[in-house]
Amino acid sequence: MDIETLLTGVKWEIIEIIAKQPSSPSELAKKLNTTVANISQQLRLLQTAGLVKRKKISQLKPGKPRTQFSLADDFCIIISISPGLAKKKLIKLTPDQKKSIQKWLT
Repeated sequence: MDIETLLTGVKWEIIEIIAKQPSSPSELAKKLNTTVANISQQLRLLQTAGLVKRKKISQLKPGKPRTQFSLADDFCIIISISPGLAKKKLIKLTPDQKKSIQKWLT
C-alpha cells in the first residue's frame, strides 16, 4: 500500500486524533461519526504499515480490557520535486531530526 492510500480520508483523521491522544476504536468512531467496524478496519491497515500500535489497557470497571491505539513512532514524509526527480518517501525520524522538523513546522 502506498503513502497516498494510507494517509487519506479516515486513516489520516485517525492519525491526527491519536497524535494528540491515544484512543480506542469506539472513541475514534464517535469522534469521526462512523462505525467501530470501519475504524477497526482502518486501524488494521495503519498497524500493518507500522504507523500505529495497539495496547491493551484494563478498565477501572470489571470487564473486557480496552484496546488503545497510538502512533508507533515518529515519521516524516519527504516529497522531492525537481527536474528529473519526483519521489515520496516515508522515513522514521531520529530525535534530532524530529526537533529540526518541529522548528520548520512552527
